[in-house]
Amino acid sequence: MTDDEEKYCLEALSKGDRLAFERLFLEWHPRVVDFFTRLLGDECEETAYDYAQDVFYDVWMSRKKFSEVKNFSGYLFQMARFKVYNHFDKSSVIRRFQHDSMITGSDSTRSGEDYLYASETNSVIRKALDAMPQKRRKVFIMSRVLGISNDRIAQELGINKRTVENHITNVLAVLRKVIKAVAVLCVLWR
Repeated sequence: MTDDEEKYCLEALSKGDRLAFERLFLEWHPRVVDFFTRLLGDECEETAYDYAQDVFYDVWMSRKKFSEVKNFSGYLFQMARFKVYNHFDKSSVIRRFQHDSMITGSDSTRSGEDYLYASETNSVIRKALDAMPQKRRKVFIMSRVLGISNDRIAQELGINKRTVENHITNVLAVLRKVIKAVAVLCVLWR
């Protein structure tokens, strides 16, 4: 894609043109996946793919500002870098929690509030999943709960692999909002 074509696509994207978005996606998605894979390691290939989907979801959701972006690749990879930073921050927190749990004897020190919060969060997530279209929910459960690859899900359900990826991306976006809402409510209740 030439610079002029990219500039045209960014301008069209900012106006909501799905074809322009698809063209940018097809051009840049493999590079973003490769970027994540190199930084996270080959064993995190599925995570790299999910993060790339998240980046492009964010591009679409903030599409109006892309008419002003002069360096799309720089902007895109900056978004990707922030995802990697968050990944390592989250990994660090999980490792600390696991380490602390081993030292203190696992979950025995968790308070009733923690259990209530976890229980309430699980309940809200289940309700959010139940409210989703059946196929989207099924794709998500096959992917995230059963650990089935996107290719196999597409094959089993007779749908395009990209449709599987879109379903997963949409579910994750909804669940992020739900979890943030629960977290805000828990903070307000304290």
